[in-house]
Amino acid sequence: MSSNKEARLFDAMTTAAPKQDFEGDTARSRQEQEEKLIITAWKRMSSALQQHSVCEDPRAPGPAQSFLAMQRKSTQARRVTLQLQLRKDASPLERTGGVQPTH
Repeated sequence: MSSNKEARLFDAMTTAAPKQDFEGDTARSRQEQEEKLIITAWKRMSSALQQHSVCEDPRAPGPAQSFLAMQRKSTQARRVTLQLQLRKDASPLERTGGVQPTH
């Protein structure tokens, strides 16, 4: 009788073990698939955000400029700044060309 019980117990253990392994493999496979999907979604989201930020960034570099083009640009910017400063500091007579405005 003992051997009969042991045989059934052994049979139950051997048939249950593959089922547990199969479920474990399925759970592991599902977890790996979920991780891959999360990584793919993360990469797509970061790529989209990067493209979006590049399009909206006003400081984003434009086309490459030569050294002379950059010098001309900075000189022009200084001239405009200087002209605005001179206009701000000028008296009302100087701004109107020596003619006093009438009220």
